[in-house]
Amino acid sequence: MKNKYTIKQFREEYPNDEACLDKIFRLTHGNMTECPKCGCTKSFVRVKTRQCYQCPSCYYQIYPCAGTVFHRTRVPLTYWFFAIFLFTISKNGLSACELQRHLGVTYKTAFRMLKQIRTLINNDETIMSGVIELDETYVGGKNKNRHKDKKVKNSQGRAYKDKAPVFGILERSEEGTSRVIAYTVPDVKSQTLKPLIYDKVEAGSAIMTDEWNSYTGLNKDYDHGICFHGRGNYVSGENNEVYTNGLENFWSTVKRGINGSYVHVSKKYLQLYMNEFVFRYNQRNSPEMFNDLINCLAS
Repeated sequence: MKNKYTIKQFREEYPNDEACLDKIFRLTHGNMTECPKCGCTKSFVRVKTRQCYQCPSCYYQIYPCAGTVFHRTRVPLTYWFFAIFLFTISKNGLSACELQRHLGVTYKTAFRMLKQIRTLINNDETIMSGVIELDETYVGGKNKNRHKDKKVKNSQGRAYKDKAPVFGILERSEEGTSRVIAYTVPDVKSQTLKPLIYDKVEAGSAIMTDEWNSYTGLNKDYDHGICFHGRGNYVSGENNEVYTNGLENFWSTVKRGINGSYVHVSKKYLQLYMNEFVFRYNQRNSPEMFNDLINCLAS
């Protein structure tokens, strides 16, 4: 595997705001061959006093940061790019407090920057096929760890009175490049999960689930394998192919990231955090995760 993208390479490529702006311009307008106003085919020239480029013929100006996560930002672009670099090299996530300490900005600014970086993520959500794992998890604190006056009755197990349910789909790969997608859902009922399954999993695929009754009836359109977790059965089938351990592994990385780095995640922003963990998991073998994220500007 190619060496990982390092801080040395980062500093060489993005030593100042001008280098960062050039990169943004190439990604957002790199395929532009002529001026949209006068048709001039000469390259646009960067204006030194503003974050824009202009046509050398008619002086038509383009602001590459407009409409992107950097829109109207007062934070230097080098700070933004360094935040993205830290975001991609951190194993279990980058908290706003940690980014605040790195950049010397306010917590509010650091939180907004990370929120914008998460909105930049563009995960692959194309239809999955082959061998598929389906599973759900719940994000939220354990009732036993709460203070007596903050305990919630009947909130254990699959109850989501004080927790947020998340549904995941994993496409297995023999090359170790399994792909996952995950969605926050209002509940884990059949009428909620099945539309997602039919929309994201190709008919005829082999799906592996636990015994949760919301998956009942999927055998009409899929080759449905079930492992009964309630009986202590986690692997079954003639060739031990029926299991959901791949998704269980992904859920464990999500829980470690939330508990270790973020401590608390609100339901309002949970999907953004799930997008982050999905991106981190799907790009786990990429030596250039930083560029993978920056290149999302082009889409």
